[in-house]
Amino acid sequence: MHFFAILPFILGVVSCLRLTIAPGGGNTSSQLLYGLLYEEIYHSGDGGLYGELIRNRAFQGSSAPGRIASFQRNTDFWHPVGGVNLSIDTTGPALSDSLTYQLRMDIPAGTQGSVGFYNDGFWGFNVDTSKRYAASFYMRGDYDGDVECYFNNTLNGQKLSSSKITARQASSSRWFQYYFPTFKPTASASTPNNTFYFVFDGSKLAGKSVYFNLLSLFKQTYLNRANGLREDLAQSLADLKPSWIRLPGGNNMQGLSFGNHFKWNESVGPLQNRYGKLSTWGDIETQGFGLLEQMQMAKDMKLTVVLGLFAGLYLNRDLIPQNQLQLYVDMAMNQLEFLTGSTSTPMGAIRAQYGYPEPFEVNWVEIGNEDYLNNGQASYYSYRFMAFYNAIRAKYPDMNVISTINPSPSPDDGSGGIIDLHIYNNQNHFANLYNTFDQASRNYPVFVGEYAAIRTGTGTGSEIGAQTFGMACGEAIFLLGVERNSDIILGSAYGALIKQYDEEPNTVAVVKHTANELLHSMSYYLQQLFAQNMGTETLPITATEGGLGPVWWSATKTSKNTILKMVNYNGATGAANAVKVQITGSTASTAQLTVFTADSENSSNKLPSHGGDEHRIIKQTITAKDGLFEVAFSKPYEIVILTV
Repeated sequence: MHFFAILPFILGVVSCLRLTIAPGGGNTSSQLLYGLLYEEIYHSGDGGLYGELIRNRAFQGSSAPGRIASFQRNTDFWHPVGGVNLSIDTTGPALSDSLTYQLRMDIPAGTQGSVGFYNDGFWGFNVDTSKRYAASFYMRGDYDGDVECYFNNTLNGQKLSSSKITARQASSSRWFQYYFPTFKPTASASTPNNTFYFVFDGSKLAGKSVYFNLLSLFKQTYLNRANGLREDLAQSLADLKPSWIRLPGGNNMQGLSFGNHFKWNESVGPLQNRYGKLSTWGDIETQGFGLLEQMQMAKDMKLTVVLGLFAGLYLNRDLIPQNQLQLYVDMAMNQLEFLTGSTSTPMGAIRAQYGYPEPFEVNWVEIGNEDYLNNGQASYYSYRFMAFYNAIRAKYPDMNVISTINPSPSPDDGSGGIIDLHIYNNQNHFANLYNTFDQASRNYPVFVGEYAAIRTGTGTGSEIGAQTFGMACGEAIFLLGVERNSDIILGSAYGALIKQYDEEPNTVAVVKHTANELLHSMSYYLQQLFAQNMGTETLPITATEGGLGPVWWSATKTSKNTILKMVNYNGATGAANAVKVQITGSTASTAQLTVFTADSENSSNKLPSHGGDEHRIIKQTITAKDGLFEVAFSKPYEIVILTV
């Protein structure tokens, strides 16, 4: 089976192309065609989707650029106020068995005035007077006095908010959690150049030491969920109209080295019981956006979940031997019961204790991630995949089990198995994949679990950070081929979904964010348009007076409409080169034309503060002439959708 048999790539001028769309006779289309891949990468979770605004809130480890995070604790992103000394402390009692490091504040004798500390946030804070904010912290020590929290603008020193409480406790009280009254800022800030303060009465702390942990600040969240999601970023994902999501990630689920894989049981329950995780991508994760929060997001967005399960292989080639693998199989089975079991099951009862009495629906699982890499293939075929497969199918006989290697080591009925393909390359490579799946075996259904044009043209080397319109056009041609073969292509998802712009401006993502802005890439709008214009059945097309390239196409239908998608890839423009479209059996005289366009192949979207979007989406009504709809491209690179 060869998934990458390639139709020769054609460039040039094609005039008078005529497409005749049949009324039926195609394949049933998968309704999971456009989805999402979520994994914590470059602050897509902490400092991204996860609504927590305080950075290094529980002193769980050190973050650094690249893949060099560690469990070494420090006071990074915290700064003293009023001459106090801040340090990391481990004297007991600890807040919990998981959070055993805390912030110690030593206040000099004779201190007067305000003392405390402030936090930098994740590249600043978004301060918005229209939104609610909620802050809290744990404290241990002697103090009887006021506590104030507030935003401060670093550019002009302006205090932008205020919320106050009175704290009364003694050392013998051990740890006590304080919640500030929910507040709205008194002034907004146009940039993220803001910090967040916690201040105390220095005269009542003079000569003392007090301790803090799990300091927290949330802005109003998506759907107002507690411990929820950043509202604008989550809404951006929902607006893509995806149908499925793979979680909790790929490489980050695997982990860098032994013991650093995603442990679902350490990501659930009270926040003070979540130890934290060494990220694959150079950060310490709070695990605040844990398994249940991710599942709640999927439920809120009505997404089918493809659950990734750790399968015993780490990115540095550490490998769980066969005689020790059962522990990890048991962990996966407990995870499935935790999510899907009734409250009468041991794991389901624990889920209910955490506030989720209703089971989640999980019908798809993926065993491992990219096990063809890191010397994982031999063990995947010989024992790892089937150990999980047999255990899962024994308890969940209808579960769809996905392999990360092509062909799948399963199944037991000889029909082939579901596989996950990951494709990254330049834009011309994607344009050349139009007919790739035409030759694919129908015994092996496919998720294209990760894809992205990461370079322009035929480029090699470093990625292009901001996708160009040409890159999106190359991806669009690939997706036309996916649509045409959606009897076996079950779903596709762009990799990566979210990245923090300040940290990672030079690699691609669907969405990039700063503390107060979002960048929706060209690929974002491509996926959104294709997902919003998806049929239930493919339709055969006959081409006359021309052929494939530089125009590429795919047609589907719904119960009401015929939908034709076309991509012009360095082709002719203008009325003289219009594509003539005939829909057999249709008497419609008008159609809606949606045009996704930009000034040039090299146009790219930017943050609003850097110039904003460079694409345009134009909708218009066109009229048939003698039973033909004529579609003229206005640019050499352009994507159009004709809906009749």
